[in-house]
Amino acid sequence: MKSSKFSLNIIVTVVISYVLIKLIDSYQYFFSVFNLLLSLLTPFVIAFILAYIFNPIINFLEDKLKLKRIVSLGITYGLIAVLLVSFVLFTAPAIISSLADIVSQFPLYVSKTQDFVIELGNSLKNVDPNTLKDYGDKFMSAMPEISNLLIGYIGQIFNTTFSVTKFIVQFVLAFIICFYILLEKESFLSFSKKVVYVSLGKKYGDFLLDVGRTLNSNIGKYFTGKILDSFIVALLSTVGLYFLKSKYSLLFGTLMFFFNLIPYFGPVLGMAPVVIINLFYNPSVALFSLAYLVLVQQIEVAVIEPKIVGGQLGLSPFLTILAVTVGGGFFGIPGMILSVPIIGVVKIYLVEFIEYKHKNLNRDSDINIDIDIDINN
Repeated sequence: MKSSKFSLNIIVTVVISYVLIKLIDSYQYFFSVFNLLLSLLTPFVIAFILAYIFNPIINFLEDKLKLKRIVSLGITYGLIAVLLVSFVLFTAPAIISSLADIVSQFPLYVSKTQDFVIELGNSLKNVDPNTLKDYGDKFMSAMPEISNLLIGYIGQIFNTTFSVTKFIVQFVLAFIICFYILLEKESFLSFSKKVVYVSLGKKYGDFLLDVGRTLNSNIGKYFTGKILDSFIVALLSTVGLYFLKSKYSLLFGTLMFFFNLIPYFGPVLGMAPVVIINLFYNPSVALFSLAYLVLVQQIEVAVIEPKIVGGQLGLSPFLTILAVTVGGGFFGIPGMILSVPIIGVVKIYLVEFIEYKHKNLNRDSDINIDIDIDINN
């Protein structure tokens, strides 16, 4: 009897090991299936993000102006359509033209950098300028290979993840899905609650719904507030850079919008190309542009962000930097943007759990003290 049971365990172990080996050996197939699933779910993810953004507008139109849901959705989608068309007709061509001009001027930037290095070498007595020139020539000779490598990587990225046609289709589907989410959000929430309670029961269902409400409140407010905050920063940056005669002011203002969504690191990353590009044309403009962008960031931190975004869910600078670093390491720029509100929600429940355990610990300590006193008496 023991022998047959031992043999059965061996057979089960061998079968499981074989299945695991085949799974590992065919990991590319499973990764392709996983990528396909992510691609199919992308419109739904975008739709929920859009619903977060549009929901405050819908609530305002319904509560303040007493409009029906369908009318509020029509007005909201009409405004979004006007903004998108305006961006495509007026803003996008200027941004694309600026990017194309920067790429075409890249050899000039390299040449000026080489001249600067040579002049710096000439000003240093202990450094042989010919040596620096040799390094500069080697750098220049390597530029075609570096350019081809960069172009290859950029082309691969655009072919795999940023296909224009694929993005447009997903975006249109996301807008359609978002429309029905907002139109029937009460029914959607009611059905979701029933599914949660049926699947998890009342105890765990209540906890999951409480987490959902916290996520909805904190992430929704943070995300919509941060977008409005970044839009104001981008507008101020674009206007200021334009009057400072900065090159590509519209492009740099747009970059400031996206980089400002990333806490701490984002604004610095957004300022870097402004200063670097303008250095090749007019160093004084680069210096004034840097000073102006730093001023805008100070105003944003002191005035704009506290009014619109709030205290970033009460996270300390240490936790914020940790969240951005970990989120960016695993999920890139989207992870850097969303990591802060997610860590903020995790912190809320972690603090509650620690406080609960601490109270229980104190209560148990009091009981033990009382017992000791009774024994001593």
